[in-house]
Amino acid sequence: MEHVTDFNALLENTVNLPDGKLDSLADRVDKIYAAIKAAKPDASVLSKKRQGSWAQRTIINPPKELEFDADFMLELEEVPGWSPAQYNNAVFQALDKDPVYGEMDKPVEAKNRCVRVSYANDMHVDVVPYVNRADEGEHIINAETDEWEASNSDEFTTWMKEKDDLADGNMRRVIRLLKYLRDHRGWYKDTVSIILTTVVGITIKPENVLADAKSYANVPVALGRIVSDLAEWVRENETLPEVEAGESAVFTHRWTETKYQQFRTEIQKLDTKISAALVQTDEDESLALWRELFGTGFAAADSDTKGSKFPAIGAGAAGGAGRDLLPVEAARLGDSKRAIATSAHQVATASAGRPARPGQRPA
Repeated sequence: MEHVTDFNALLENTVNLPDGKLDSLADRVDKIYAAIKAAKPDASVLSKKRQGSWAQRTIINPPKELEFDADFMLELEEVPGWSPAQYNNAVFQALDKDPVYGEMDKPVEAKNRCVRVSYANDMHVDVVPYVNRADEGEHIINAETDEWEASNSDEFTTWMKEKDDLADGNMRRVIRLLKYLRDHRGWYKDTVSIILTTVVGITIKPENVLADAKSYANVPVALGRIVSDLAEWVRENETLPEVEAGESAVFTHRWTETKYQQFRTEIQKLDTKISAALVQTDEDESLALWRELFGTGFAAADSDTKGSKFPAIGAGAAGGAGRDLLPVEAARLGDSKRAIATSAHQVATASAGRPARPGQRPA
């Protein structure tokens, strides 16, 4: 059984990062940016933009003992004769000498591709310097090798938005759930977020929707379809394949064969468990199977939900502002939770009769 309302409650109450933390993050990033600009580094500060899970709206609540993190990209003016590492160092010096950030309990850290600002027992922000190089486009810095690395952050965000639109806005919700399973429940723990996001996107294809318009009808249906397709994908790839988002965003170097094999084994096991929970017709037994996967956060359907900027049913596709409602979602928001659950169940029932393709269970 799908338990659509329970999944919405899980996202709202347990998985999504609360509004207060998101507001604090935005405020802290603005202050860090202002401090770097005020320091007037030799490489002039031009702009900033969100990166990673913050930009893609897939950031989640971390385990209680861990801090959450977010990245933003800092555009610097290209300086003739500068090596890549000098840009990273300029940002580090600006923050390390700042009267606020230079005196924090956790010192500012110069990392390989970023400068980290840590807040005690709370969060850290990674400042990722980049330069739009003449005739070569956007590049970030590899300080360890003192080399440039081509970056396609805008292209990746566009690619993800297209995939999320195909999945009726449920791609990013499923990614949050998969991150929760990794960070809180111990699944495929060595697979980093950029890889997880990319391989999920690889499975979402126009032909899936053309064959069955209800492939991603709601959160549990989308979760089942995506994990089943991932299981099929790893079965087809016995060794680490190329991991690409679009034509030029390649992330294979962020995975190793050992980590891939861990993911390959565990995503197939996860597929089996999700399938069992979906096809179970007894409500109590189905709830027990879902709770075995997600823990006590998979609570009663009528539990109150906290406000979140990442609603379980709502805001638009990944990246940027990303808060415009899709028409189907806007309609659902006007209904009660009971109506949402009923509508989603009807959608799934209507699609239950389609035949499974080879290696794929019915959605």
